[in-house]
Amino acid sequence: MEISQGVSVVIPTYNRRDDVLRCVHSVLKSDDVNFEVIVVDNASTDDTYEKLMELCDTFPCLKVVLADKNLGAGGGRNLGASHASGKYLLFLDSDNVIDSHMIRILTDSIMNSGAGMVGPLMLFGERPDRIWTYFADINPWTSRAHYLGHKEFYPQSLPRFVDSGHIPNCFMVRREDFEAIGGFDEYYVVMYEEADFAEQIKKRLKKKIVIDTHAITYHYVPFDERQSDGCILGMRDAGRAYLLARNRVHFVRRNCSPLQKLFFFLVANLAMTFYYYYHFARAGRWDYAKSYLRGIIAGMEGR
Repeated sequence: MEISQGVSVVIPTYNRRDDVLRCVHSVLKSDDVNFEVIVVDNASTDDTYEKLMELCDTFPCLKVVLADKNLGAGGGRNLGASHASGKYLLFLDSDNVIDSHMIRILTDSIMNSGAGMVGPLMLFGERPDRIWTYFADINPWTSRAHYLGHKEFYPQSLPRFVDSGHIPNCFMVRREDFEAIGGFDEYYVVMYEEADFAEQIKKRLKKKIVIDTHAITYHYVPFDERQSDGCILGMRDAGRAYLLARNRVHFVRRNCSPLQKLFFFLVANLAMTFYYYYHFARAGRWDYAKSYLRGIIAGMEGR
């Protein structure tokens, strides 16, 4: 299929067979016919790859790329982009179901604007009457993420275009811009890689990040944020605690001003460490505490 002027949809996934199949089927129902779908299986240990390959004979626009190891979100996206042929790249997490008009609307938006990245309004998949987010940003002084509209009711009166700090989960960029900044920084593995990518677009390419609220995706994450057993402050295991601490430090070192870095290391990072350690201690999860500290040290050392 010749889609040199069209859209390449890149979907990295790992052990999410049911989620990614649901996501791919929603993309295949899109009313924009000029697209291809590239799923990167990050060396899943379930039958994700086999189930995806069964779809390829039926849908010639679908390509499945099997990674040798789990490359994480950024690495998976970079690998998928290397197999893409479209003028525009739509990066989509596998726990999404997109509206049939979303690709067409985002393509029109990025074609007719100077934005470097465009994304949709994001609703909860299990509660489509509630907004997951229509704006995201990272506070450069504290590195804390901020999501506007979270859990607010939808529909509501929203402007068509919203300037954003970064876009998690689902976003479109021009291939030439992606290549100009060298893709995603694979150091992150997961967490902060999308925000870092947006910072490169804003600072190096001098382009805006925009949400088009007429485009919709449904994000299948729990609406009830009460943590399950062993999950503390959004961290499902000690490995995530390590990556959160390490990536937060790396993001600040890479993207913030000298004054912001000074405040972060002298005040914000210490305060957040005490905050996390309080919750780790209450839960008796000293493995999380050790991993979090190791992550801070690794981030400071750049490893």
